[in-house]
Amino acid sequence: MKTNVLRKTENTWEPEMMAPEEALAFLDNKGIRYDVCDTPVPYSENKVSCGRPLDIGDYMIKEYRNLPRSVVRNHEVISIQALGDSMIEANIYEDDWLLLELGVLPSDGDIVMAGIDGEFLAKVFFTDDQNRKWLLPKNKNYTAIELTPECETRIAGVVHVMTKNLERVSYNECMAILNRDKAKRQQQGDVFQRLAKAVSEGNLLFWAASAWAVAYCVLRDCCDYEGTVSDFERKAVNMTLPMGFDYPCSEGKVQRTLSNHPYMRLHIDKWKGNGASAREIVLMEFLRRNI
Repeated sequence: MKTNVLRKTENTWEPEMMAPEEALAFLDNKGIRYDVCDTPVPYSENKVSCGRPLDIGDYMIKEYRNLPRSVVRNHEVISIQALGDSMIEANIYEDDWLLLELGVLPSDGDIVMAGIDGEFLAKVFFTDDQNRKWLLPKNKNYTAIELTPECETRIAGVVHVMTKNLERVSYNECMAILNRDKAKRQQQGDVFQRLAKAVSEGNLLFWAASAWAVAYCVLRDCCDYEGTVSDFERKAVNMTLPMGFDYPCSEGKVQRTLSNHPYMRLHIDKWKGNGASAREIVLMEFLRRNI
């Protein structure tokens, strides 16, 4: 197999075909640093969310890419693309190629890929001084996620970016993110208290437990709610509602409704004309006004 190398002539650079051994000798003679892409790494057609939690399902291996051994090292790895903007202050942007070291136990400050109730996202792993575990964003517009015992959490591995250097986030910076997040939560108030009040006032608009999927979408699109669907269901199930309320939320119902109604993956502003029913629109607009 021949390799293209650019050789400089008097006025320009011209391609020259060389065998791999000749190309390496040429680069060595010129003192040019290089890495040989000799290690096949599978890459997935899925993306990992650097924003809101995303259900990416099973990894679908699309093909293999050759990377340098110095990048892959001796870990089991997979490459996957980033989706979203919650890690931009860590130099991770949408469509960046991430290298995920599978099964590596994270240290505080490592950027990890975590599965929460079956939904995957990339965040900073951190343990605070009360031994609570967190996933922290690196974008002030997003909130931290506490890994509570109720969450079904799995750390898939530690994330690297293939074309950039990522540094571990310091303890002081992690605490600053948490303090900023706490202030943001206090300023916004408890969105679930506001939701409970709105549900109580508009309880006649609820026609089935699946109507809670509408409430989830309103929180997602209008209240900056970034929790998983499962987290929403747990909190909604435990919500205090009026006596005789006919359609309380049940675990799994919201997730099934979202899966069966593709338009619910769109922003609520785009529901009209994309399949939403009249009663869903009425409930959505009521909750939007009152939460």
